[in-house]
Amino acid sequence: MNIGNETEQIEFKRTTSEIKEAIISISSILNKHGKGTIYFGVKDNGDVSGQVIGKDTLRYLSRDITGNIKPSCWYSIEEKSTVDGKRFIEVQFSGDAAPYSAYGRYYERFADEDKAISDLELAKLFEQRRRDYSAWENEKSDCLIGDIDDELLKRMSIRGLESGRLKYHEFDTQSIMSKMGLLSKDKDSCNKAGEALFSKNKPVILKLATFATESKDTFIKLNHFEGNIYECIDEGIKYIMESIDWKVDITGDSMRRETPEIPSVAIREIVINAFAHGQYGGNTAFEIDVFKNRVVIYSPGLFPSGFCPEDFAEQNEEPIMLNPKIVNVLFKTNEIESFGSGFARTFEACRRENVSYSYDSTKSGFRFTFFRTRAHNNVCEMSRTENEVYEQIKKNNLATAKIISNAIGKSEKTVYRAISTLKSLGLIERIGDDYNGSWNIK
Repeated sequence: MNIGNETEQIEFKRTTSEIKEAIISISSILNKHGKGTIYFGVKDNGDVSGQVIGKDTLRYLSRDITGNIKPSCWYSIEEKSTVDGKRFIEVQFSGDAAPYSAYGRYYERFADEDKAISDLELAKLFEQRRRDYSAWENEKSDCLIGDIDDELLKRMSIRGLESGRLKYHEFDTQSIMSKMGLLSKDKDSCNKAGEALFSKNKPVILKLATFATESKDTFIKLNHFEGNIYECIDEGIKYIMESIDWKVDITGDSMRRETPEIPSVAIREIVINAFAHGQYGGNTAFEIDVFKNRVVIYSPGLFPSGFCPEDFAEQNEEPIMLNPKIVNVLFKTNEIESFGSGFARTFEACRRENVSYSYDSTKSGFRFTFFRTRAHNNVCEMSRTENEVYEQIKKNNLATAKIISNAIGKSEKTVYRAISTLKSLGLIERIGDDYNGSWNIK
């Protein structure tokens, strides 16, 4: 079997014993093209010769790539075989944070060779590394004017008008989109930024999951939400607020005061930040994971090179807008309080409530973690919504999802989800069928 020729983006290695040379090729291809493929078990002429693949071969290969390519890049490793049983390995990789180094040195691809980069070329690569996603924002999309959520656009425009950030009063969809800079050059469709913000075609994916422990071994809830940026922001904030614990205090005038274990202002700021500065159309999706001990918010796209959140929260660093159009619209519609101040509000709220947090850059994005306090003893392990459903069932063991939905002001779908969780936690059980049965509090 022959798989072709080596190119500036494809490299062949006879075996994984040539791992050092392969890693140098990965860095040089990334610096020249941003993506490529390495094959192990293939001769220089493209013939598959095969190689021995042990139980740890792929794991060691992954370890070597992770440890020696800086900054981290996205990659996948897959074992393949020919029809006559020869085994070989395919490594695909990509990244947009050039320059990448291999073993501390920088290389660039020329034909099928890897050459050390000159100081001048290296300086150019470092300058390019500060680029943003504005080119993507301005690309023409398949979203037509008729695909825009008119009600959402009007609602956000009124909010911007009331805040004084928008000055125009007409609410014609095409006019507003044009003034916000969200139409393509020929004006017959939206650009990618406009599609992501206001399309009804569900252009953005948000993965949502709640896990039973501190790892991803067992999940309680799992959902892929699809919507535009505004819908994903609302769904993400709502999901976290319904999944974490709430402390209930009875004040002196017999009023209930409910306080979330993670400050709501901090949750809102980080979720909005994820969508404002994330990379759209990349290798990974936006994701929110709720664990027993933490809440993790992941945004695809790397954090601005050379900076950390404290630079914007405490050092008065000028904000860097990776998605300038998206950020500007979120600001003008009053979704963002002010440019570059989100981390400052988050850190202050967490310090005030004694909530710990951390953040780190992954191979393909930025991850912010809130650690759950669980410092109060009178909080049930249920979320706020689950607790409301549980209390309704305690009051009326014949209550249906519709009755509970009307009582707590949540959708039947949300109630069904809460009931499923209560069952999995062993707190309730159904006696009889869904129509004539009743609830048993365990």
